[in-house]
Amino acid sequence: MREMIKEFEEAPVEKKEDNRLEMHSLSRKEKRKFKKEQIKETTESMTPSERRKYLLYYYKERIIITTIAVVVLTILGIQIYKGTRPVAISYAVINCKNQLQFNADAFEEYAEAIGKKDGYQINGETNVELKKNEYTKSYEENANSQKYINFETLATADQYDIIFTDMEGAIYCGMMDIFYPLDKFLEPEYYDKIKDRIVILQNMKDEPTQYAIDISDTEFAKSLNLGYDDIYIGFPGDQQDNHDRVKDFLNYLFP
Repeated sequence: MREMIKEFEEAPVEKKEDNRLEMHSLSRKEKRKFKKEQIKETTESMTPSERRKYLLYYYKERIIITTIAVVVLTILGIQIYKGTRPVAISYAVINCKNQLQFNADAFEEYAEAIGKKDGYQINGETNVELKKNEYTKSYEENANSQKYINFETLATADQYDIIFTDMEGAIYCGMMDIFYPLDKFLEPEYYDKIKDRIVILQNMKDEPTQYAIDISDTEFAKSLNLGYDDIYIGFPGDQQDNHDRVKDFLNYLFP
């Protein structure tokens, strides 16, 4: 590649100059034909190395533009493909203590276990830090207010199936009604799976509500390496896809 770039930069010694006056009177098609014949005539007596160098320099703009176009289209195609694949799970992690040690592979293993790895995508967000005490400060005092708005916008737009959090984050989500009440969200079959793990939190009206599930003792929760021992989950998405993916996860977590 470096040699090719060098050849792009080094202009070859021309063995014949263009007859510009003759070119001026030709049509576009005739000019292309004339150029082609001229290049053929120019390179006839060249060695293979000289011919390669000449052609690389002569067509360098086309090669560079074509290469860039191929790379851009390839990246765009990959992104479009990823965006159109069905979702295996979409999650957010609140107050992760050390994102470098967060074990995202646990979700890959989960997707494989439920038969939704190949051809599926996993959407995850771990850079979410939410604290009730910080939020309750006035907007002027809280320089990070926008992050709360951003998260709530995504959560209320059914972006996440499941939120993993510590108690501080769970209290915040309860206070803002981000989680759906478990007794209304879950069907009886799935509610029975978690009824002994329910955590009561205060909602926006300061009413006790069944918002979170304690999964601290599960191997899956421990494997995440969130940096805290007490791990809770809640469900912010209310579309049918969100419900279906929550069912998949609860069946996996509590078979």
